[in-house]
Amino acid sequence: MTNVMTRSLAAVLGAAILSACGGCVQDPYNTKPSAEEIAHAEERMRALPSVVDSEAQLAAVVREITDAAKTIAPELNWYTRSNREQSTLGCPSPYLETTGVSMTTDRFVSDTPIPETAWGEVLRIARDIAARNGMTTLTVRIDRPGDHDVVLHSPDDGNEIKFGTLKAAVIVGSTGCRFRAEDLPPTGK
Repeated sequence: MTNVMTRSLAAVLGAAILSACGGCVQDPYNTKPSAEEIAHAEERMRALPSVVDSEAQLAAVVREITDAAKTIAPELNWYTRSNREQSTLGCPSPYLETTGVSMTTDRFVSDTPIPETAWGEVLRIARDIAARNGMTTLTVRIDRPGDHDVVLHSPDDGNEIKFGTLKAAVIVGSTGCRFRAEDLPPTGK
């Protein structure tokens, strides 16, 4: 019994010592951006439309994709689920250290999924529309018969569209990190 108690006490003391020194060792992966990197991110965002204007542009692209998908698969009946919100989720470092925010569009849903026979053509059209609007990177998260989940992403401005189908079809956009209109310099108009 004494041996078990000694081991338990040693384990508790060891944990206490290690946790008390949690901040003693520098985390080699804690790469906080420099002031220069943050300033560069702010400069890039000043050249972009405001978050609300960017969301409106992205929502138009999402709507264009839903309209095109319906021409390929007429059984799709898209409706809107209110989803618009601002957050910092679309703001990776160094943008996260600015006053920038990202914004999601409303979510477009069809209770009827995209048929497997139409998925390839719907995806091709969605990619073409997205590419015309700067979203040239495709990430396939799931690609199984009847179950698809992709992200169309802009490496230049961070905008992206998430698009998928399983028991329903869903498409939603989110802007890259942007300033609010009041944080942008006057345009001189």
